[in-house]
Amino acid sequence: MGSETGSPSRAEASERLAVRHRMRTAADFAMTRADGVAHRGAHCLLVSCPRPGEVTRLGFIASRRGVGDAVRRNRARRRLREVVRRRWARMPHAGLLLLFVAHRSATTAAHQDLASEVERLLAAAGALAPLEGEAR
Repeated sequence: MGSETGSPSRAEASERLAVRHRMRTAADFAMTRADGVAHRGAHCLLVSCPRPGEVTRLGFIASRRGVGDAVRRNRARRRLREVVRRRWARMPHAGLLLLFVAHRSATTAAHQDLASEVERLLAAAGALAPLEGEAR
């Protein structure tokens, strides 16, 4: 814990994706799927939808049919969320709705493979700035 009172420190709390940056309603998910552009990968699908003037929001889907039982669905969502969270600082915080749909392989893929794919998909959607010092 970050302080003597047992509450997390500001640094620990800031690693979590803010509520305003999460898709929370069925309408958000449906609008993104209907109006967005799909970017396909081996472990997941990224649907991006430009929304100028709005805060960037992220959503994660792992269906029973596409991924499997509850344990696998939770694992797939958790792994994708973590990969995206680590790249949040390089993403625009306004103007996009991003929806990640997990495939069955998202639960068993090597972390580096999943991370590389998510980076590639985000870059294809125009939602990821290059690392400083990275060649363009």
